[in-house]
Amino acid sequence: MVILDMKKKQKLDDSVDDEAQEEEKRRYRSMAKVAIGYGINPSDENSVIPEMIHTVCPDFSLDTSKLKSAILEMHEEGKEKVKKMLKDGEGKLTLCYEWFWTSDDIDEPILNEDFIGISAYFADENWKMKKWILGYHPRASLCLKDIYVDSIKNVILDYEMESKVSTLLMPNYGDLGVKAFDDFRKWIEEKGKNLIGSRVFLIYCCSDIFRLMVDDMFKDINIWLMGRVRLLVGWGRMVPTNWDVTLYNLQKAVDMEATNVFEEEEDYQDYEQPSDEEWIKIKTFCKLAGCIYKVAKELFDGEYPTSNVYFHLLAELKVMLNKELKNGDNDYFLSKAKEIVKRFDKYWNDMFLVMATASVLDPRFKLNYLQFYCSKNEVSDDGSKAETVVDYLRGLYARYAASDISPLPKRPDASMNPNSSGLFKFLFDEEDEDEEEEEKEKKPDGYKDFVLFQEFLKYEGSSREFQESELDSYLKEPVMEWKKDFNALEWWREENSKYPILSGVARDILSIPITRGTSHRAYVADKRECPDFIVSMEAKLVNAMMCSESWPRF
Repeated sequence: MVILDMKKKQKLDDSVDDEAQEEEKRRYRSMAKVAIGYGINPSDENSVIPEMIHTVCPDFSLDTSKLKSAILEMHEEGKEKVKKMLKDGEGKLTLCYEWFWTSDDIDEPILNEDFIGISAYFADENWKMKKWILGYHPRASLCLKDIYVDSIKNVILDYEMESKVSTLLMPNYGDLGVKAFDDFRKWIEEKGKNLIGSRVFLIYCCSDIFRLMVDDMFKDINIWLMGRVRLLVGWGRMVPTNWDVTLYNLQKAVDMEATNVFEEEEDYQDYEQPSDEEWIKIKTFCKLAGCIYKVAKELFDGEYPTSNVYFHLLAELKVMLNKELKNGDNDYFLSKAKEIVKRFDKYWNDMFLVMATASVLDPRFKLNYLQFYCSKNEVSDDGSKAETVVDYLRGLYARYAASDISPLPKRPDASMNPNSSGLFKFLFDEEDEDEEEEEKEKKPDGYKDFVLFQEFLKYEGSSREFQESELDSYLKEPVMEWKKDFNALEWWREENSKYPILSGVARDILSIPITRGTSHRAYVADKRECPDFIVSMEAKLVNAMMCSESWPRF
């Protein structure tokens, strides 16, 4: 009896210990969620977490090592779910490369100066735009031959999504050369063996191009001139700021100068004012940056816009800049206008195909705006550009349509994997038509004597001859009445049953982001800053917290 009682007591003690361990695990996972969601360094003993725990459980002693372990464990769990969703999802995705730097205002010890982030943009199962961070590492921890290409490759291999990537979004032209991208394109096509999206787009961030254009003008306005303007307009302390704020204050100075405020009002007599030459520089900046801001405000002041809105808005900017160049009244203004127009024209030509294709997939435009743009006399682009866009869209639609056709029963390999049936059909049907006819002649065909079946073939052939593709049907239908607040992805989701193939094309093209930031982040004048709480954290923890924070559903 004594032995039995001891065994029961031991079993009861083990059960209590297990319950205590489970309770401790739940507590640390709850704290991990708080740390991830609110951006709290788990090593910071002065953070809100110890205070919160002490309020709820005064006797509980926080072990930061266990909290870190909980964060890393939750990240691994979420990562597996993210990996499966990205692999199993129907649509394609864009990978974005970003470089972040620590703020100059941080007083605490800094373990890492800068970070490399890789994010995925895509339309989810509800056709909503999503941005998930898939990798976020201190640059010093990455021992890579090519920091740009290899960072992206590592994420692709880590998440096993070689066949899902359709687009790369890079900050600007200096970050990824033509040869490096060509090598990457060959690598991803060989790895992914993706028949639908054989062409990988390289997109340069629109907000970064705007920033570079603004920098082309602002570089001639030195810090001493800015200091004098700051005093004149009462513009706070001189710190790095977003370029839209700089434009606002310089335009305020121009407006005051135009109404003789600085000359007539006594309050400004003791201030040193800009010279005539300096006013020309300021006015040039305001006029040209003002054109950019008009378009940037429409693009960036909100959530991530789908790619269909870029073509007509950037076409507007192109017209505005060319008009300013035509009407320039001094040599300095003309030189600056030529400089930014040259930069913009390069971007416009490089991005024309993807932006114009997205515009055609906007039911408010279809081919109308593209054809209208190319028909304008003052526009140098000829009609062949419109034809190139249509040809590309037809080719893309054909590949999606081919991948959607069920394979012939005699293809046993396809039946082994029903999800890839369309791909096998696409592969096996690339033979030359003449070779197929010669092969048929060699084999006796008993179906030739089946009268009813032969009539069916004639009937089916005639109906196919007059059947329009989804793309032709979509383009022939009238365009929608213009409505500014229009969600193109939502429209295609609702029209999915009517255009089952074309809607897939639209989903993948419209979800290409074109820009990395919206709202105030789109106007950053220089480097993008990382969150303060990660600068003194170890690499694994940085990656776990930054990625997990962007996966709220997991």
